[in-house]
Amino acid sequence: MRLRDVVIGANASIFYRLDFSKIKDVFYPHTEEEAEQAIRFARERSLRITVKGGGSGLSGACTGGNDERIVISTLWLNKILRIDPQGGYIDVQPGLTPDLINEALKPYGMKFYVAPSSRDVATVGGILSTDGGGNDTWVNGTMRDNTLRVRMILYDGRKITVTREGVESEDEELAEELNRLRVTLDDVASSHGTLGFVTELRLQIRPLSEESVVGGVAHFDDATQLGQAIHRMIEARSPIKYGEAIVAAHPDVREDLRPPLITLQFPGDYADDLREILDIELLPDEQVDRMKDIRIKLPKRNPKQGIQLALFEGYGLHGRSLLNMQATVDAINELLESHRYTPFAKYGHAPSKWYLGDNTAAYGMVMHSREIRPEHTTREEVLNTILDIVDLCEKLGVTPKPEHKWPFSDTVKLNRLREIRRVVGGGFNDFLLRDDYREVLRSMV
Repeated sequence: MRLRDVVIGANASIFYRLDFSKIKDVFYPHTEEEAEQAIRFARERSLRITVKGGGSGLSGACTGGNDERIVISTLWLNKILRIDPQGGYIDVQPGLTPDLINEALKPYGMKFYVAPSSRDVATVGGILSTDGGGNDTWVNGTMRDNTLRVRMILYDGRKITVTREGVESEDEELAEELNRLRVTLDDVASSHGTLGFVTELRLQIRPLSEESVVGGVAHFDDATQLGQAIHRMIEARSPIKYGEAIVAAHPDVREDLRPPLITLQFPGDYADDLREILDIELLPDEQVDRMKDIRIKLPKRNPKQGIQLALFEGYGLHGRSLLNMQATVDAINELLESHRYTPFAKYGHAPSKWYLGDNTAAYGMVMHSREIRPEHTTREEVLNTILDIVDLCEKLGVTPKPEHKWPFSDTVKLNRLREIRRVVGGGFNDFLLRDDYREVLRSMV
């Protein structure tokens, strides 16, 4: 196996160009003790540490930047430690995927309700690091909402347990200082691997739902009508079990689609209430499944000319950006076109939920985006376009992705991570928090 294969793996980020000479070793621990040994190895040599799970994240954090470092993979830390149906939890190591967890829970009639599209690849440690979720976050929450506690090893070898209430540690002074800062699971969620190495997670599980649902599709004249309908569903706390919208699609792949549209599934007895919010056409199950399939395949298609890519994976539309959604989409497309990109497809989860840098919840639509890349684009031009998108998101009131919260521009989250690291120490993914992060990213495009 080549080092390149280990480090890149399934990495989905646009930031994947690396200097492999900077990676001094790769570790695959099976136990907490072996993870401690790997961390000690790095500390004794003053090397940074990057933790990698399935590599399906979009922020580029699992690549580790350009520091001299080691990589610790969690893929062999994949054991189920305890299942407690009565207590409503399962204890697992960080390298397990949601699909494997739910396979183990089937005999108990229980389920772990976090389902990103990469749930067969993404590890629960990585999902917590980015606070990921899927098209069910509206009803089931993100990863932080489904995690009860984590155990972590810090760079200096000390260990902490973090819950929703605070921190415990054998080092009482450390625990006292972190509790003074009111550190909780909210801080571990979306920390992008900057605080420490997660060795164990306690995840919330619930009984399998036996509720029957119906589905249908609603069409709109423009994206603003779609956004306002999503807002009304959020205001009404509509019990939507599945919601995916297609905002726009390139003529090469549009076929018989008539976007903007939204495909929904919901309890059958809610149909009349939902019709008060939008004009939905109920469909047979097979047609709903077809609409789901179209949405899944849409970003996997290519135009007749050129190659499509996810330049900037997605946008969290909420508040005014959702209520004036057509103007939001037009502004994004205008920026893309000014950089010679052709808008290809816009789609995503709605209604949805995510968290802002101050740990308050946001509700709206997570809109993914695909573009046709112009020929002869330099790395400098690619990064400048991405950074322009981040600036535009701030002006539009949009939460920028990767993972719904761009850690490099979210100053609230950035300053909070720096504050916590003054207590726990650095050593993990330092490049994300440095002032020169743009230069690091530029070298990685």
